[in-house]
Amino acid sequence: MSPQILLVVSSHARNCCTVEIIAWKGNMELKPEVDWYVDDRNQGLLEPNLKWEEKVVKILHMARCRELTEYNHKMGCSVPTRFCEFNIAFFDLDKESEGVPWKPINKIPSPRHCWLADSVNVIAIKIAESDRNYPISIFGTVLARDEYDYRCVYLFRRGKDDPQVITSKDDALTLMGPYRALAVSDSMYFEFHLKIKGDGDVGEDFSKGYLEHSAVRHSQQPTTKFLYSCLSTVELVYTPVPYAMEASFSVSVLKGPSDFICKVTAWTTGNKENNIVLYNKKVAGVGGGGSVCGLVAVPVDEELVLCVCVSEHCEHELGKCFQLILGHDTGECVVRQEPYELQAKISWRGVTNRRSPSSWGRPNMWCRLRTNDLLLL
Repeated sequence: MSPQILLVVSSHARNCCTVEIIAWKGNMELKPEVDWYVDDRNQGLLEPNLKWEEKVVKILHMARCRELTEYNHKMGCSVPTRFCEFNIAFFDLDKESEGVPWKPINKIPSPRHCWLADSVNVIAIKIAESDRNYPISIFGTVLARDEYDYRCVYLFRRGKDDPQVITSKDDALTLMGPYRALAVSDSMYFEFHLKIKGDGDVGEDFSKGYLEHSAVRHSQQPTTKFLYSCLSTVELVYTPVPYAMEASFSVSVLKGPSDFICKVTAWTTGNKENNIVLYNKKVAGVGGGGSVCGLVAVPVDEELVLCVCVSEHCEHELGKCFQLILGHDTGECVVRQEPYELQAKISWRGVTNRRSPSSWGRPNMWCRLRTNDLLLL
């Protein structure tokens, strides 16, 4: 008979635990009572030389993390619902990322691989499972936090007066971003807070939480992740992009009806299987002057392929599809298929998250504390 042990765990006001052996069963001789003390206090606060201000910053971070933690009944445990990596005592979780920090690709010194960070292209966000019957009206936000500043880069953002109607699990959210390429060399985060319209004025939480992408662990093409929370399972599909360039483009009509563009999809020459739908006339209108704009992260050693459809079933109608292959030495091109004429303009920037070989991200983003925490500002 194998030995069996019965333990009783009791807690104390000083945040320690006593583990007491009250029985020992089996072939082994019964031992006298033994107490073990497990200290679960935050060790960062026990450093003898810490200033009072440093302890306060640590405690503020712990308090904010507690505020962001909720019980997830689908996972059966309490989890943080928003980004809380590093020390976020003073970090504004709602501040938007602004500007385009990346340099033109021709301004980056060689070898470019030493300067370029990885990125991701989001292919689709879908509702894999819903605890509510379809159709459902979804509003709220999906955003990304990358290593440039960890601020909000919105992928989906709708108010309760402008929800998207989802009729089945095959429907994808209509994405509005990102407005710039995302930078990651270690980890970045996707944060969800989606609601559904109910009978009253207040929406009901539908999906709430965040997912982590690790550039070290996740290199599969494509990568699929699931967020289990609230009333749904949300599916996120994206492709990692090594040594990334940001390709920002606009497609406009020079000849023909200004609204004839029905669909724009993109892929890179090294990843033809994973197409990204950048524009669909069914769910979005064209911009000023009949132009369609988009943004794709492209590996530095590959080219961007744009497929511009002028009919819903262009693959079956000769002369209704334009395919453009664009390298980072291309800034503009014009293509013609009578009676249409199309112009594409594109700018290339390197996702250079390093300001120097030893510094990265936006300026003045970090402060290292003697608690060994990185304070995110």
